[in-house]
This record gives sequence, structure tokens and C-alpha cells, in this order.
Amino acid sequence: MRHLRWIIILTLVAIAIWRLTPHLGDFSKVLSLKNQIHPFWLIMALFTQIGQYIGDGWLSQVLLRIIGFRISFKETIKIASLNVFAANILPVGEAGSLATTFYFYKKLGVTVQQIIFLSVSWTIITISVLISVFLISLLFLPELPSLPITPAYLLIASIITILIVLDFFILERKIVLPYIKNILRKYFGKFSFYEELSKFKNNIPEYRKILFRDKILLAQVIIAAQIYYFANIATLSFSFLAFGHTPNLAVVTAAYTISLLLGWVTLAPAGIGAAEATLILIFLHFKIDAPVALASVLVFRVMNFWLPIPAGALSYFSLKREFAKVND
Repeated sequence: MRHLRWIIILTLVAIAIWRLTPHLGDFSKVLSLKNQIHPFWLIMALFTQIGQYIGDGWLSQVLLRIIGFRISFKETIKIASLNVFAANILPVGEAGSLATTFYFYKKLGVTVQQIIFLSVSWTIITISVLISVFLISLLFLPELPSLPITPAYLLIASIITILIVLDFFILERKIVLPYIKNILRKYFGKFSFYEELSKFKNNIPEYRKILFRDKILLAQVIIAAQIYYFANIATLSFSFLAFGHTPNLAVVTAAYTISLLLGWVTLAPAGIGAAEATLILIFLHFKIDAPVALASVLVFRVMNFWLPIPAGALSYFSLKREFAKVND
């Protein structure tokens, strides 16, 4: 599995490099772009990136309120920062966020059932919003440039399709997931957490009623999920504006969504490698100047991937101090 995912990442990176090769002579412009940077848009990109944590923290706070646990917005913001930090540094991508969510919310007194409700609801709602945003963006895309259907394109497309199919439908669904279930049952079946998962599964109809009971809280959930994604889309857009290019919002939205999905497929930390390659390929496809596309994607990934690491570390130490005071 690990090797297969790296093959997908390396394939995407290789295609991106191949598409960038004709523009090698223009890459000196990437360095010259630093003299044209508009600081205002960089500050805006940083500001909107903070919106990701606001959306994440608000969404978690409202979902916990729906299930009957009240928590301060400050605490959920800190854990949101930690979730991004964990997803960026741990080798199994989003699994790091789940582990962080469970550990720190448990420390704050949230029950296991409430944490499971939070994690499952959070995932379903955010993915639903992401798919909706992606489908809407497709309606506003400019006319797609014609692609030369050459043997090379067909071969590359076939390889990527086969790898993804193997990853999802054969290895994960037929082999890995049943194997994981057997391992969990064998080694963790005696623990209370395993029983809690079974209880949650049996109570799904009741949890569904709870989620949809209060329409005002449900509206807040949807708005928070939208803020979570639109903050990243805005950061990517402002990264282009920082270099004097006004991007098509539908193209930016579609590119971000596709890069996020491919990042999930590879399970790499925050989609590293796959996300950058996918963004560059899509922007080149829509005839965006190669140096601008490369510089903008790099700035976006600095904001989206690297800056959250020290922010998450600060949140970690802050929460640890709070727990230490409580224990004292």
C-alpha cells in the first residue's frame, strides 16, 4: 500500500515536471517575481488561512453542542490547529487528525460517543460541502482547451486510473479494510473503545435525528464547513494576486478540490507532492503562465502546509500547560 501511494505521487510529480519542461527557459522569471510581489495580497492570504481554523473550530464546537457538550471556542480552535499540525507531520495523513481529536477532546471531558459523533459528522458534512462546491465550480469553468489525445496522454491516464482503482477498489476494500477489521477485533475487541464503536453504529438513526433536530445549529454547521474550505480557496486566489495575476475563481476552486481529493487518495501528510503537482497541472491546463502558476502554488503551500506546523506546536504546548494546571 505504501509503495503504491508513492507511485501515484511520483507519477503526478513526473507529469508536472514533464509539463513544466517546455517552460524551463522562463523559470528565471520565478525569481524575478519576488520583485513584483504585492505585500497586501500576501497578508490577505495569511489572514484567510487563519479562517481555516475558525471554520474548523466553529464546526467542532457546534457539533459538540448538538450532541450535548458545551466547550469554548478557544479550545476547539487550539485543537483545530493541532489537527492540521498532526495531518502535516504524521505519515498517515488524516489519521493523525483523528488521533489528535480523540486524545485532546477526551482530556477535555468529551465522552467517547461524543467524539465518534463529532468525527463522523465532521467528515460527512465537510465532504458533502466540498463535493457541492466542486460541482458548482464546474458550471462556471471557462471553455476547456482541447487536449491532444496522443499515446503518451492515454498511457499516463491509464496508469493513474489503474493505480487509483487498485488502491481503492481492490487493495483497500477487498483486502486492507477486512484485514484492519479483523486486527481491530482481535487486538482491541476487549477494550471499551471497540464496544463504543459498536454502540455508535447501532445508534446511528438516533444520532441522525439529533443532528437535524435544531435547524439553526445545523445552519451554523454548514456555514462553518463552508468557511473551512473557502478560506483555503481564498488563500490560493490571493497567492495568485500577490504576483499580479487575477485567477478565475472557478478554476481555483476546481483545482483546489481535485488536489485535495488526490491528497486523500495517497494518504500522504496533507497531500504533499500530489497536491502541488495536481495544482500546477491544472493551472497549466488553463493556460496560466508557468512561472506565475509555480510561484503561486509554492506560496499557497507555504501558507497551507508549512506555517501550520509551528502554530500547531504552540497549541500543543498551550493545551499541555492547561492540562497540567488541572491535574495540579
